[in-house]
Amino acid sequence: MEGITGINVSGPVKNYGRIFKINYDEVFDEHSNTSKDKLTLNVNINDKNVVLNKKDLDVYHLECLEILSLENWNKCFSVNTNREIVEIRYPYFGEICCDIQKAFKGNLNFTGENFTNTSLIPGDLETYYFQYMAQQLFGSHLAFYGIQNLPEIKEKISSIPRDFISLLQKPNFLRLFYNIFRKNQENENSNIDEEEDGFFDTKKLFKKGDVIEFSILLRKPNLELTCSESLEKKMENKNYFKDKIKLKNSIWNIYFILL
Repeated sequence: MEGITGINVSGPVKNYGRIFKINYDEVFDEHSNTSKDKLTLNVNINDKNVVLNKKDLDVYHLECLEILSLENWNKCFSVNTNREIVEIRYPYFGEICCDIQKAFKGNLNFTGENFTNTSLIPGDLETYYFQYMAQQLFGSHLAFYGIQNLPEIKEKISSIPRDFISLLQKPNFLRLFYNIFRKNQENENSNIDEEEDGFFDTKKLFKKGDVIEFSILLRKPNLELTCSESLEKKMENKNYFKDKIKLKNSIWNIYFILL
């Protein structure tokens, strides 16, 4: 049609845009303590803070394109203001599990600084991580086709939805939900109204447009690159291939929206 011209999308891609209106770098800094060399995550793993060397760490942000059901999450997680906790209504918990499994299997939107200068192949976390590995190992993210079936990494990533579901049931995580709820109530300067039985708060824990953040630490895999005996004999540096591995520990923050 006249007056419409095509847009050239070829060439380098240094940054990807955001779908959600969130400054992810600010959110990440808010939930972590940083010094010159160290980064301490405020998320406890086995009741211990995670301390990482910033020089050996990459951080990426992914937005979930699958929408989580606001109705299901509010049915499942309810606020008990008498006990000052968030409780799980397990008859609805199965719906939450299905939501999470579906979300992790769907495409995720990569946002922020690209780890390669060319366009990434959209996909789930596994697709992005293997592209990241290939870029660091071979200098091209497209080389992931040759390593995408590494069983140890596939098993680790496939277990993440189960870990997330397990995390949602932990008392310290439910306490975090309640603290956020109270903080939001205070910010709105609103009184807490209770139902007639005086047990559950009438106001919902989640609101339309709320975003849940889930951080995944993937430690660099222990890889061995081998070659033929004849080539090894010619190599002056026996650790040549090991020195070429530039993989780092990486944090993949995934954001889910409730609508």
